[in-house]
Amino acid sequence: MKLSVKKGDFVKIIAGSDKGKTAQIIAVDAEAGRVTVEGKDVSQNKKAVKARKASDRSGIINMPKTIDVSNVMPICAACGKAVRVKHSVDAEGKKVRICGKCGAVLETKKKEEKKAKTTVRKRTKKAVEEAPATDATVTE
Repeated sequence: MKLSVKKGDFVKIIAGSDKGKTAQIIAVDAEAGRVTVEGKDVSQNKKAVKARKASDRSGIINMPKTIDVSNVMPICAACGKAVRVKHSVDAEGKKVRICGKCGAVLETKKKEEKKAKTTVRKRTKKAVEEAPATDATVTE
């Protein structure tokens, strides 16, 4: 099934108990036609979890709610409204999603992960030559 929403999109819920609320898509199940949403004031499913190990805790946990794809509409970043999605091909030949109201390209902004730089000291020839020899010599 072809969907017009992607992971990371901000959507407006247009039907159901959370009608009118905005949320972010955290997972997409294209085969089942459902999206997992998470957001402020969006209801969540509760699940009882049993401790499987001595170190685990049992109790009731909140899980993000899944909603049918037909009940959400993506929010355009340019105009800020819930819109229908049009599909087009851009100049480079890539398929893009376009806002039905303002014509802007709908892009999912990915969070850039900052990687910690690892410092590796390289040994130069001079340092290798000056290093003391660690040959094990057997003396009898």
